[in-house]
Amino acid sequence: IQGIQGATGVTVSEIQQVTQVIDEVDAIVGSIAAAVEEQSVTTRDIADNVGQAAQGVQEVNENVSQADTVTRDIAREVAAVNAASGDIASSAEAVQQSSESLSGLARDLNAMVGKFRI
Repeated sequence: IQGIQGATGVTVSEIQQVTQVIDEVDAIVGSIAAAVEEQSVTTRDIADNVGQAAQGVQEVNENVSQADTVTRDIAREVAAVNAASGDIASSAEAVQQSSESLSGLARDLNAMVGKFRI
């Protein structure tokens, strides 16, 4: 009986040691699980930030595209105004020449009328 009691005491002691090791391993596994969860949260945050950055870049691209379109429209309008001002300058020159010609005709007519005075 004493032998069985001694063996039982040793077995109980060994079971307690195994239980202690299991508790330590359980604590380590719990720490690892908490660290993995924390890393998962951090990874989700990073993914969200990357998504927001990508959306920001997309908005910048759209704004640049719109600015390019507006700039092209303005350039076309400036070219049209430039062409119109060239046409106006040509027309003004033609009017100037016509007025000089008309002024000459008026002088000639005035001289002719002056000959017929009573």
